[in-house]
Parts: sequence; structure tokens; C-alpha cells
Amino acid sequence: MEGISGPIMHADGIDRRRWDEIDHHAYVRNYLNALKPAIVQGAIDYWPALGKWTPEFFRQHYGSLDVGVDGKTWKLGELIDRIVLSTPENPAPYLHNQLMANWPPELSADISPMPDCTRPNFLESRFFPSRVPKTYIEAYIGGAGAKFPTLHYDGLHTHAFLMQLYGKKEYLVFAPDQRRFLYPRSGKESNKSNIPDIENVDLEKFPLSAQAEGMRFELNPGETLFVPAGWWHTARILSTSITISINGANAGNWADFRRDYCATLRSRLKIALVPPYLSLLGAALSLFGD
Repeated sequence: MEGISGPIMHADGIDRRRWDEIDHHAYVRNYLNALKPAIVQGAIDYWPALGKWTPEFFRQHYGSLDVGVDGKTWKLGELIDRIVLSTPENPAPYLHNQLMANWPPELSADISPMPDCTRPNFLESRFFPSRVPKTYIEAYIGGAGAKFPTLHYDGLHTHAFLMQLYGKKEYLVFAPDQRRFLYPRSGKESNKSNIPDIENVDLEKFPLSAQAEGMRFELNPGETLFVPAGWWHTARILSTSITISINGANAGNWADFRRDYCATLRSRLKIALVPPYLSLLGAALSLFGD
């Protein structure tokens, strides 16, 4: 990887922990609140989707479902046919960020409830001041060689939890202190990098990228990846892959989330009332939960 491959750490740079061997309070303290990435094994063993959701399952039962990829509408069955034949030289379109709320409800039942390693999640609180839920459960289905289009960190400084159900992915992540090497965009897209392909960087255009240090690792079926708020990340699919994600917030990222969320408010009344309310809500949830 031109300009990047030298400094990057590899698989042993991220902790892998079995959920049945972790004390939940220690996990929250050492990973969620500490904003430290981790891979949790076994946290979704109870999901019906694990072992059930395969390309053939979606082709057979939901092949007529309309899905959108980069502005084009596909029948899911037709897209699956392309995905299973995908290669690094000729990657199929990557179905990403598909809201499960828009898919048949029985599919959401296959991935419920969310694993405990995603909690506490303050965005799930019934006291959150928004009529629209701020938690988004999304699906990703892609073939070998496909990539997530942009190096980024999640909007509003939320955490990302990525549950791998089928196939393998390779992730590349960078800590927030690597920001200046990653050429962030300006304004509303400041959570995205200007570098079009982090695997093949134009060093004349992005010379500081040669100093970036990150972690590269694989995510396997049954594993959950925790990407903390503010951590830059992107993914490359190694084999036909099915993934579920949910965003979150807790004590570790609440201050940054509060700042970003309040910046989206437009009503003068909300601008005056919501920031102090969210400060109190975060303090209360940190102490007592929901």
C-alpha cells in the first residue's frame, strides 16, 4: 500500500476478547469509556441470523426486494448473483448502510436484541429529546474485493458496532490523533477523508499520509467490532460478506456527541434548552442508567 504500508500495525494491534470471559463493567471501563477499539467474540451467538443469513437465504426468500446502491435500484436476488461472483479485479456493487427498519420486520427479529457489548447506549433512552430515533441498525452485503467508499469516522461522533454474520472483512482504523495525516474534508463532511483510496495514496497530493499509523485486522463470522467515536475506519471485503451495524453513545463520547448533535438544531428554543438538558441526561444515565 503505497505511502501507508510501512507505519501501519497489523492484526495483533487490536484486542480480541470472548464475551463470556469479560466482566461487563470492566469492558465498559476499558473499552467503551476509554475509546479503545476491540473485537468481541461470541456476543451474538444467540442471534438466529448467525448461520441462517447466507447469500442463498436472501436470494431465495427476498430476491424480489428492491434495494438501492449508489443511486441504482436492484432486485436483491440479482445483486446477490453479482456479489457471489465478485472478485478484487471486478468487484460487485456493495450494498451498504441499508436501514433494517425499511426491510421486512422478520429480519429484524433475527438480529434482536442487540448484544450487551453495544450497551449502555444512551441513544436508546426513552428520555432522549428527539421524535426520530438516533439509533440506526443497518445491513451490509458485499462480495470479494468491494470496499467501503470513504475513510471516515461516524457522524455526530457516535460509536460503531459491526456484527459479522457471514464471510470475512478486513478493516483499517486510525485513532483520532492521526487526523492531520488523513486530510479531513471541511464543513459538514469533516468526518470524511479527502483521500479517495487509502490503499493507493497519491503522495504528491497527500504527502502527510505517509506518516499515518493505524491498525489492520480481519473480522470473522460471530465477531463484533467496536469502533469508538472519532476513530477513522474503512473496510475491504475478503469473501462474500454480511454485516449488521448499530451506532451508539455513552459516557465515553457523550460530550462530543452532544456538541455535534446540538450543532444540528435550528429552533432558537431548542438551541437554548437542549444542550443543558443533554448534559443533565448524560450525567444521569452515567450514574443510574435508563
